[in-house]
Amino acid sequence: MEAKKEDKTCALKLKCVKGQTESGRDVYTMLTFSHVNPEVADGDMFEVAGLIGRLQEMTVADVVRADSASLVAE
Repeated sequence: MEAKKEDKTCALKLKCVKGQTESGRDVYTMLTFSHVNPEVADGDMFEVAGLIGRLQEMTVADVVRADSASLVAE
């Protein structure tokens, strides 16, 4: 059976170091930017993540691209 993607969505997520525990382990928080155009190239999204990272105080530990789509029969 053939299927195709519909209702594509994309989000940019930045995993940032929020602080440290008393024992010295990093505590993380996730900043999520929804409604990103799914057609944006990975390199462009990574570049934007770097620019956003410079605008805030927390250190960016990881950049995540989260794509989602519904599969329907053709």
